[in-house]
Amino acid sequence: MNVHILRSPEYSIEDFKEVINLLKSHTNSIQIKPYSNVTVNYNEIDEVKSWEEYFQICNEFRNRKKIHENDYVFLLTEYGNTEDYFGWTDESLGNYFIQTSQWERYFSSEVNKHFPISYEVVSWILRSLMYDTQEELLEHAHQRARGCVMDFCDDKEDIILKMRTGDVCNDCLKRISDREVNQAFLGNIFKTMENIRKGLMYRERNEMLGTVSPLKIKLGVNRPKFVLSEMNNLTLNFDESQTALYLFLLQIGPVRILQLEALKEEFKTSYRSVKNGNILEKELETTVSYWVNPNNPEVFTQKVSKINKKLKDLLGEKLATPYLIVNEKGKYKVNLSQKLIFIEGI
Repeated sequence: MNVHILRSPEYSIEDFKEVINLLKSHTNSIQIKPYSNVTVNYNEIDEVKSWEEYFQICNEFRNRKKIHENDYVFLLTEYGNTEDYFGWTDESLGNYFIQTSQWERYFSSEVNKHFPISYEVVSWILRSLMYDTQEELLEHAHQRARGCVMDFCDDKEDIILKMRTGDVCNDCLKRISDREVNQAFLGNIFKTMENIRKGLMYRERNEMLGTVSPLKIKLGVNRPKFVLSEMNNLTLNFDESQTALYLFLLQIGPVRILQLEALKEEFKTSYRSVKNGNILEKELETTVSYWVNPNNPEVFTQKVSKINKKLKDLLGEKLATPYLIVNEKGKYKVNLSQKLIFIEGI
């Protein structure tokens, strides 16, 4: 199954990537295909759009890209909609929009919004397997919240119960059974919904308790991945240069900028592991020499700044603190205890 996810231009590309990463990390039988720079043209300048306009954009994308009729198309948008829904589908149950703004009103911190948006994508896929039309969806939606995927959430506060429960009630389970949905695929949908729900709950609990998760570094097939094992295996997604720098600081410890050139070989080792050895020595030398050039310290400091921004955007200010790169008396380091750092694959 292919799920095409479009980013409306007003929606932050960084936020969009976080949602995509969450979906990709928790799904197996669903192929997530992101489009961060797809052309989206709105007819009106109003910040509250009609459903028809959203679905027109989805259909234009389908026609332009020749998307198969059985594929799903989702538009993620910051704009509101005339009916004030979190999201909705067209009559075909193939096109959807999800509002990405205002989730902080229902969950404890700004960073948590990536989880409910991801949850909405997966739950709409499940609903489409249960019913064939909009009318059927509305007819069987639970007007009184049960903590079920089919809760209507007319009182928008009910979304908190639905997502923290992440459940499917007995009536809906019977409906799914009657529809004879493929069991393996259904199992993946349920597992994905549960993983996203857990991620939201872990985040809120860890934030409240001040829990510091161990950091697992998994070296191997693609690039080193930094995984927060007690935050539902949340992955820190850095680009290759940021990954190499973070890995270098975790392994080497406090470093002054003027020491970087002398530690070039260690930095090269980190970058080589990021590339899984798939880099020519000349390119490796040129790239790392540029990063550690003492005459251009801003190259290093800008990478540090971008890494810290990604950490804060993903985890929030409080949870990110132990993982940030700090400058203490001219020395750059990550304060996370070495006892909480585990490297696999060396």
